[in-house]
Amino acid sequence: MRKALAFSSFLVVAGLASPAVLAAQFPFGMWRVADGTAIIRVSPCGGGVCGTVAAAPKPGPGEKSAVGRKILLNLRRAGNVWKGRIFNLDNGKIYDGEISQDADADHLHVQGCLPGGGLCGGETWKRAR
Repeated sequence: MRKALAFSSFLVVAGLASPAVLAAQFPFGMWRVADGTAIIRVSPCGGGVCGTVAAAPKPGPGEKSAVGRKILLNLRRAGNVWKGRIFNLDNGKIYDGEISQDADADHLHVQGCLPGGGLCGGETWKRAR
């Protein structure tokens, strides 16, 4: 009986902590890019995570909408970061990249580097509410 009660108590505590723990471990959700112009939906895909443009400014004449475009390309977990390829809408190029979260789970750090290493750039996205 004691073991059952202790295990039940553990499940209650684990259940209360799990949303915060899951948020810190998995970057799923809606994220506003650094300049605030777009929202990216990060969700599971193919055993990793992908990011798709969920909202963006209206395109100019003759331009295609960015909405629906996949920009985080099947990133895989590597410790505390997710690594893979990132498509840059601004220049149409694909970079080696990674994403990681702060402990508060409300900020997502996104970094892209030239293939093979070298020049890198990045920004921090905020969770969209």
